Amino acid sequence: GRVALADIAFTGGGNIVVATADGSSASPVQFYKVCVSVVSEKCRIDTEILPSLFMRCTADLHRKDKFPAITHLKFLARDMSEQVLLCASSQTSSIVECWSLRKEGLPVNNIFQQISPVVGEKQPMILKWRILSATNDLDRVSAVALPKLPISLTNIDLKVASDTQFYPGLGLALAFHDGSVHIVHRLSLQTMAFYSSATPRSVDEPAIKRTRTTGPTVHFKAMQLSWTSLALVGIDNHGKLSMIRISPSMGHAVDINPALRHLLFLLEYCMVTGYDWWDILLHVQPSMVQNLVEKLHEEYMRQNAALQQVLSTRILAMKASLCKLSPCTVTRVCDYHTKLFLIAISSTLKSLLRPHILNTPDKSPGDRLSEICAKITDVDIDKVMINLKTEEFVLDMNTLQALQQLLQWVGDFVLYLLASLPNQGSPLRPGHSFLRDGTSLGMLREMMVVIRIWGLLKPSCLPVYTATSDTQDSMSLLFRLLTKLWLCCREEGPASEPDEALVDECCLLPSQLLIPSLDWLPASDGLISRLQPKQPLRLQFGRAPTLLGSAATLQLDGLVRAPGQPKMDHLRRLHLGAYPTEECKACTRCGCVTMIKSPNKTTAVKQWEQRWIKNCLCGGLWRRLPLSYP
Repeated sequence: GRVALADIAFTGGGNIVVATADGSSASPVQFYKVCVSVVSEKCRIDTEILPSLFMRCTADLHRKDKFPAITHLKFLARDMSEQVLLCASSQTSSIVECWSLRKEGLPVNNIFQQISPVVGEKQPMILKWRILSATNDLDRVSAVALPKLPISLTNIDLKVASDTQFYPGLGLALAFHDGSVHIVHRLSLQTMAFYSSATPRSVDEPAIKRTRTTGPTVHFKAMQLSWTSLALVGIDNHGKLSMIRISPSMGHAVDINPALRHLLFLLEYCMVTGYDWWDILLHVQPSMVQNLVEKLHEEYMRQNAALQQVLSTRILAMKASLCKLSPCTVTRVCDYHTKLFLIAISSTLKSLLRPHILNTPDKSPGDRLSEICAKITDVDIDKVMINLKTEEFVLDMNTLQALQQLLQWVGDFVLYLLASLPNQGSPLRPGHSFLRDGTSLGMLREMMVVIRIWGLLKPSCLPVYTATSDTQDSMSLLFRLLTKLWLCCREEGPASEPDEALVDECCLLPSQLLIPSLDWLPASDGLISRLQPKQPLRLQFGRAPTLLGSAATLQLDGLVRAPGQPKMDHLRRLHLGAYPTEECKACTRCGCVTMIKSPNKTTAVKQWEQRWIKNCLCGGLWRRLPLSYP
């Protein structure tokens, strides 16, 4: 027969369930179970017919012909083949029904009930569709959007004063031809909230106050809910793409603490699953940022060490995107991105090390490096280096030279941190959080040892310092000061303040070495921060939005980008010049810029660059930049 509508879902056993309809409400909605297997190295597909159903509205004699067409057929979730949503419509109205497939005992005739059952034989079961809920007559439905959160997660939701539960993840969105959008409960189909997309007004404004316009109404033809159901994106009948912010409390007034707990739960869910959290940021106000970052860190620290290692970079990216939303925390964004960059460099450089004897059951060279550097607290870099198997650090000369820009960044960053130690009282200075971060300082210390060994093989790969004395060993000096600072905040004991002798030595650094001006990522003025005041924003495809930066952000040193200022490839650490001639791409989340084509063909550099093909360091997506980008 004809198939006009179809949807697909999956069972817990790995099978596929397909639902089909021919578009007529007088015909049954049919379901099939598809089993895919491999038999004799060939793919085998078996199809089994499941029970079908007729919509309840067609069984009512008074409404039999009122809704002649089935216009929407969707499973409630991709991993829930037992529940399906159906919508039947006429030219002017619609009705929505929610059905569930259940196992039921097969009724036995009274004659056979007298016979005692065979021992061990269970009551025969059958599969049967039962209606869960149905709506009254509605305006004609034009689009349906289903939530992506598993139903088990939506048990944790907000409670308002009336003790009624609200949360968008519980509901699905129905768009109507009059331009309105209803959020209805995914099982009971009761209306939870009502929004109008006919005019670009604030989402939180009650729809009853809006004036209706004459003429053809603008309505959604296709819609999609975000991962946590806090945003709805749709395309209307005029071809415009619109986004609606859906409040976690569904427009009801709630205290700040429940709202924070709810956003925190969703952030944790995204952190564990890997889903993007941009829709959660739509609801984070500047006053919430500090609390959310602290609570998120507390929850992260409660996890076991293995899970912490898996989530270490994701939580940094999440903290960075949160801190961008408040002018009080915007400088910490630089620190989080720098820590992401340091972790990436450390893991890449360690992955280049190979054991001298293959198939050794011992630890990898990278693990031994970390263990020895943590164990030997000597301030002399050469004494630490003696304890390592230097034959494991032998690399090709071309590879070492190709890595010079990354090694230079490590050396520059260590020098910058030590020189900023006397000004540690200013949290507005980028790099401030590293001065108390024993893990990051230990990582920098390991990299300094690796660089020292590689410098013996190829001196030209070493970081270049501009020193006032020709006889000064700059790397030994920086390693000694870095080790002293690291010893103050090691994990073994409580953090102690750097002694005066260390601070005095760091004060002398500007007179011994030229302190580099690090190229921090520019303060990103993305759309998320512009949407915080809940004012509608109109954008046009192919045209960059003209958004003025906030005054608080632009006052911070190192974050301002003047026109004509030399550009930097933030991932390769290469200078691009004031007007780059190479095509570049920029991260839509953090503003990181890098060239599209690689200028280097070395395997080690390719390995580094392939890490950022799909996503940026922070997990954001790339967009192509024009050649004359500002």
